[in-house]
Amino acid sequence: MKIFNQLAIILGILACGELISSLFSSIITIPGTIVGMIILFLLLQLKIIKEESIKDVADFLLNNMAIFFVPAGVSLIQSLGLIKDNMVVLVLCATIATVVIMLVTGKTVDVMIRKKSSETDNSFSDDDELA
Repeated sequence: MKIFNQLAIILGILACGELISSLFSSIITIPGTIVGMIILFLLLQLKIIKEESIKDVADFLLNNMAIFFVPAGVSLIQSLGLIKDNMVVLVLCATIATVVIMLVTGKTVDVMIRKKSSETDNSFSDDDELA
């Protein structure tokens, strides 16, 4: 019964996200699944829902995530002709996106490391002044 309750919580939040998305479709164009994930994230962060109350089902879904990619893979196989026609563009886009993501991630981490090290240096210099 515990599993069914956990599944009901997750599916209920998903249904709320779909409802919100469909009600406000003229205002927001975010898919209901994304709205549901945002709602679930907020409920977990605000401790309205405890992690333990959905942990078993969430772990099962995460461990079997590959199953959810099967329909997308089948669709890709059905569109193989279209992919072959645009192979150069697709590879170029994927390569450029990968390089941009690597650069942005590297710079972001660099900035965060520098910020953290400057905060630590400032805390040491404040301690030295007090002594």
